[in-house]
Amino acid sequence: MTEPEPSASSPDDFSWERWLLQGLGALRRTLFRYDFGLPETFWQHMESAAHELLAAARILVRTALTRKQGSASPPAERGPIDIKWD
Repeated sequence: MTEPEPSASSPDDFSWERWLLQGLGALRRTLFRYDFGLPETFWQHMESAAHELLAAARILVRTALTRKQGSASPPAERGPIDIKWD
């Protein structure tokens, strides 16, 4: 007797990605709802990070669309990322 094939994941199945995304969304909503006495520079960095994330998502979508159309060149090798800490 063979065992049944596992069915496709349902919305009730646990997903680490969904859990992390929901947690980050809740943290962001909480941070923007309350001041917590954090300095203005914190809020400026949070807003800048949100803009950077959206810009990165836009590049990702454009790249995916370009590759789907078949006019993409192979990706170039990336080097290390240098982060400047103040």
